[in-house]
Amino acid sequence: MKLRVGLVLVVTLACLAWVLKGLEYRVFIDSLAHFDWRAMLVAQALYVVAHLLRAERFRVLLPVTMSRRTTLSVLSVGYLALHVIPLRLGELVRPYLARERAGVPFGASLAVVVMERILDVTMLLLMLFSVAWFVSLPASIVVNGIDLLAVGQKGAGIAVGLGAIGLLAVGVVGEPVVRLFDKTPVARLARSFHDAIAGLRSRPAAGAQALAHSVAIWAITILAVKVQLAGSPGLPATLGAALTTWTATLAGMAALPTPGFFGGFEAACAAALELQGVGPSEARTFGILLHVGQFAFTVAVGFGFLMAEGLSLREVVAKSQEAAS
Repeated sequence: MKLRVGLVLVVTLACLAWVLKGLEYRVFIDSLAHFDWRAMLVAQALYVVAHLLRAERFRVLLPVTMSRRTTLSVLSVGYLALHVIPLRLGELVRPYLARERAGVPFGASLAVVVMERILDVTMLLLMLFSVAWFVSLPASIVVNGIDLLAVGQKGAGIAVGLGAIGLLAVGVVGEPVVRLFDKTPVARLARSFHDAIAGLRSRPAAGAQALAHSVAIWAITILAVKVQLAGSPGLPATLGAALTTWTATLAGMAALPTPGFFGGFEAACAAALELQGVGPSEARTFGILLHVGQFAFTVAVGFGFLMAEGLSLREVVAKSQEAAS
């Protein structure tokens, strides 16, 4: 455990160092001075809508009825723990609180968390495929008349498409296909995907609602990114730019689950904007602004429910790990 925490901290510091190294102080201050802060307020309002949809998705997938107020509290505290506790150990908080607040079996809630992650991975694959095939990026790397960025973009699209077909086969065919992945690096993902699909098949109405909620959640989040891009002078504010920026950021967060997603979030966001022709300092400034806005929302809502429920985050996390063991 100590080694894993140490590696996570090293990755976090390396990403933050890369972000800060390319950040010019004067450009950072100037970008903040010219940023339209009304865009941040609109984005926060959109985050509220997306958060309510996440709570409803969680409630719909649960096998036991839980009130919307309780669901929102459980989700908010769980997301707070996920953002401040390393190694994604905060994922256990929601199943623990659902058991304590509404008597939902711990394993059943944990299965719902897995279903949510599978739905989000599915949406990420869809967004990656869309960026690869339907978004045009500036030709920044051209060798002998060949746009290497465009070639890599299409190659990534093909890889994502093949991965999606593989996961679809796991979900449709089932166990025979899962066994084919047993000795591959994606064996655990294939097994989780199979189990989640089996759970959704047993409750098709709930699965359809959860899928619709997932589409709405990420569409609203992309819209919030677009609004903040529009509030930053000189940055591309098209729907394609917002989709590309958020897809790359989300992929970075998934690949590098650092504490609070600091470092990986900003690095992925800045890299995506630089590929779209944005200057290094401007790209890093936007990555910091976007992350601060989302992180502040999650922390404020989470701590608000912690105080309302009279809970201690440290105690909740410790008890959730005991329940999991």
